[in-house]
Amino acid sequence: MGQTIVYVVVSVVICVSFFAAVDHFLMDAQGLDFWYLLRK
Repeated sequence: MGQTIVYVVVSVVICVSFFAAVDHFLMDAQGLDFWYLLRK
């Protein structure tokens, strides 16, 4: 059970990091920013 929780946490961290990197790339390339849309 403990290992499953660790695996889920690691997966979420990786997904968030990947999403942040993609969002940063899109923001630089096309002027899009998901976080800006989120804050509106």
